[in-house]
Amino acid sequence: MNYDDLVSFLEEFGLKDLAPLLRTAIEDDPTQFAGPFAQQRVFRTVRDTPQYKTRFKGLLDREKAGLPPISEGEYIKIENDYRQVLRMNGMPKGFYDTPEDFAKFISADIRADELNTRIQAGYRAVNETEPGTKEELKRLYGLGDADIAAFFLDPTRAQTEVVKKAEASRRAATAREQGFNISATQAEELVQRGVTQSEAAQGFGALAQQQGLFEAQMAGETAIGQQEQIAAAFGTSPEAAQRVATRRRRRQAEFEAGGTFAAGQRGVAGLGTANQ
Repeated sequence: MNYDDLVSFLEEFGLKDLAPLLRTAIEDDPTQFAGPFAQQRVFRTVRDTPQYKTRFKGLLDREKAGLPPISEGEYIKIENDYRQVLRMNGMPKGFYDTPEDFAKFISADIRADELNTRIQAGYRAVNETEPGTKEELKRLYGLGDADIAAFFLDPTRAQTEVVKKAEASRRAATAREQGFNISATQAEELVQRGVTQSEAAQGFGALAQQQGLFEAQMAGETAIGQQEQIAAAFGTSPEAAQRVATRRRRRQAEFEAGGTFAAGQRGVAGLGTANQ
């Protein structure tokens, strides 16, 4: 193989930057890259470089793990098989489609058919997800079924993506069941503050029963909006909690004094205690 052919060969494997190193090796011994084993000699020449170790990290990690060796050509083929599986299953761009992602699969001896099985398992997880959570994942984050499957599929990214978004969507679904349409930021804040699913259900249930308290029913009152209600109920805003507490005390005092504002069912219900 001549120099240009060898450079093209390196480029095919994403190692074109190593062409100067190859030129030096050819100048030292032009005959070493002749014959049927020229390609193997090319790899031996560049194998100790950082570029090679990065590009074929999965191959080197396999060796460290004592797994059966594979060639660089087999490595590239496996990567292409991964890409085909990802495309075939409609996985979103950016999900396990980088050389670093592929290296992890290859070093773990995961073949394309096993990746396909894992993706299909992810779709099953989506189909089995409670409808409310699935709808909220789509509403809050714009995720389609393929995106959701990707989240459920990947346990290594659970702490950054799956738990954050899936759990936030569960809180949002619980809120919506009680008539509250909360934002992604509000839902994520509940998760961040450690509000469990059962606590969310209790809190939003209590808020739904106290809507009379939040309406403007007395002179000088203004309605307490949904955002403030949620902030007060779950302790995310001391100011909101104080406003609700003040109104509750005022309504209670007026009611005990024989005021008429609480005669209606919603007004009386408004005197209950929020789940804070």
